[in-house]
Amino acid sequence: MMDSELCLSNSHSSRYSNSRDDDLIVEDRLPLWRKICFAVGGAPYQITCTVIAFFLNIFLLEVAQLQPRYVSIILFSGKAWDAITDPSIGILVLKTNTRWGSMRPWILFSAPLACASYFLLFYVPWEIETDSISLDQTVKASDGVKLMYYFVMFCLFEGLLSCLHVPYTALTMYVATRQEDRDSITAFRMGFEALGVLVAVIVQGMFVSGKRCTGVDGDMESDGNIDEQRDAYMKGSGVVIGIYILCCLVVFFGSREKRGVVTNQDRQNSFFSGIKLVFSFKPFLWASLTFLFLSIAIAIAQGNIALYCTHTLKMGDQFSYFILVLLVVSIVAMPFWQYMIGRFGKKSTYAAGLILLVPVSISQLYLPAGNAWLYYCVMIFSGLGISVMLLLPWSLLPDVLDLYMLEKNTRHDSIFYSFYVFFNKLAAGIALGFSQIVLEFSGYVTGDCQQPDDVGYALRLLIVPGPVLLLLLALGALYKYPIDENRRRQIKQGVLKLVVDYNEQVVESTSQSYNSLSRNASGRMTETNT
Repeated sequence: MMDSELCLSNSHSSRYSNSRDDDLIVEDRLPLWRKICFAVGGAPYQITCTVIAFFLNIFLLEVAQLQPRYVSIILFSGKAWDAITDPSIGILVLKTNTRWGSMRPWILFSAPLACASYFLLFYVPWEIETDSISLDQTVKASDGVKLMYYFVMFCLFEGLLSCLHVPYTALTMYVATRQEDRDSITAFRMGFEALGVLVAVIVQGMFVSGKRCTGVDGDMESDGNIDEQRDAYMKGSGVVIGIYILCCLVVFFGSREKRGVVTNQDRQNSFFSGIKLVFSFKPFLWASLTFLFLSIAIAIAQGNIALYCTHTLKMGDQFSYFILVLLVVSIVAMPFWQYMIGRFGKKSTYAAGLILLVPVSISQLYLPAGNAWLYYCVMIFSGLGISVMLLLPWSLLPDVLDLYMLEKNTRHDSIFYSFYVFFNKLAAGIALGFSQIVLEFSGYVTGDCQQPDDVGYALRLLIVPGPVLLLLLALGALYKYPIDENRRRQIKQGVLKLVVDYNEQVVESTSQSYNSLSRNASGRMTETNT
């Protein structure tokens, strides 16, 4: 890797004190500007995933006019395909070796194709016909053709998104080797990801808000409504892909891959050997199960909240504002939860956030229709819980990987990260697919602004019992997670000791090589003089 930096250099750049392990510093601190350049790379994934989570199902139902059962096939199959591609991309990244490193080329060169497929995903390429008498609008294409088109576009985009997200998340372990720097860039990254979620809702909501029905007035009957919605989604997609490209450029040119303490990575792992590797390591297993249950709960809520606001609470016109309040609170609350992490540790703070979300979720079973202020209060408390979820799940993984390195004396970071992403995307596929099946059986009518009462009741049941049970399962898995704050400090000290030992070996080897070269040079000069 010609363009990559050594994480451990010679004695001139390594400074450390032998008084206490906690005081050891084995390399210069990562500059703030490099932390920011790396962190902005978290925004594209969160922006596109947020738009897909909140808006793709209503786009397919209301604009593309697909039946819920077909939407279920697209969302579940696409996410399942995406979940399978993540570990495969992880293995390919592990085998990549270029002058720019192993991971940054994937981030940059996949971006144009990902942006093209994202734009086509929110595009209706067929003619929209308006009935001259009833003014009802229909998309002039069969369900089979629409199913195939959106299935291909969704699978294509999700696969290309993995080419960004898998190497980017694995890059966390290579842009810095000091634990403080890793925690710092993870916090920066979580901040930019939270900002990306906020940008997604503002941008897409700004274009789509006012074009959808409220659930009360039937405003979808106005002339050109579907055309206006299609144009709104296209404009939103244009803004999103511009941000996507810009962030990928910043990460590529502003970050550098550093070779870690242990570099004997096995580049021959197959998909199935990768499965065996990650699931045989208990700390990773429990962290992943916690993430899986939590992700399914959040995905169910995300995927149905627009329809819940429209057909259950009868406030579809305020949907974007509800989400905006939730996300603003989650970002504002981050410093508080960061303080709690420092005070009580990651595991305890994670548990507190999960517990907070349980009563908030239960309350949505009993909310009356039309009471906007009450739902804003629910969004505020939800934002406090979501703030923890933005910070903690990904913050656990560096600790798990460092423990794996100490125990196994090797690193397989891209494989671990890819399977961690696998859980998140598999959860989204399960949640979104199941939700659409429930809508189909409840009697949802594609293209109608006014839905049967059974649809509103079904949406209420989707939002509450399932997510609550999943949150409790996540708490159980977190309880089994073995790395508490004391164990985390031990891991940190072990890594520092390993790095110091490595540095001493490098210094000793360099000195021996220098002395050997000096003796040879002196011998040659003596022979020449003779």
